[in-house]
Amino acid sequence: MSTLIYPSITEYRLPKKNIIVISCIDLRLTDDVLNFLHFDNLTNRYDHVALAGTSVSTGATREEHKKLFKKEALEQYDSFAHWKQCLYDHIAIAIALHAIEDVYIIEHEDCGAYRAFLIDSTFASWEEEVKCHKKFAVALSKDIQALYKLNVHCFMIDIRGNVKLLDTAPVIKP
Repeated sequence: MSTLIYPSITEYRLPKKNIIVISCIDLRLTDDVLNFLHFDNLTNRYDHVALAGTSVSTGATREEHKKLFKKEALEQYDSFAHWKQCLYDHIAIAIALHAIEDVYIIEHEDCGAYRAFLIDSTFASWEEEVKCHKKFAVALSKDIQALYKLNVHCFMIDIRGNVKLLDTAPVIKP
């Protein structure tokens, strides 16, 4: 059995309290996501929301991203506005019930929702795929921080379960 690669403890501040996890519905990575959360000492300390494409679906609500989406996907899913609102409702109740302070946005390699929603989702390399996922994850991170003032950490998981930190946005306390 090979050893999985996770971000170093020096790359981001590990949550000390409860968190909310936003990940994709992809069945292939369920155990890998859970293993990563356990590695970060988050066993039984997270609420979990699964959205097809993780942050790409919420990205359709941003004007600068709409041109990247297939017209039929925007029409079929009513521009994804209700998806984003549902996510925000989950975050709000998680704050109220579980006093969350951190959010993990977990993107993944070879995402079918990216192929279903985006006009161009063919990636020439791993780096290109990571760059695309990071664009949407960071946009969602900024939206969450603006609304809820939570620490947000964005990750990319590959098909083997290795995890890379894409971005970390801690809340600046006065």
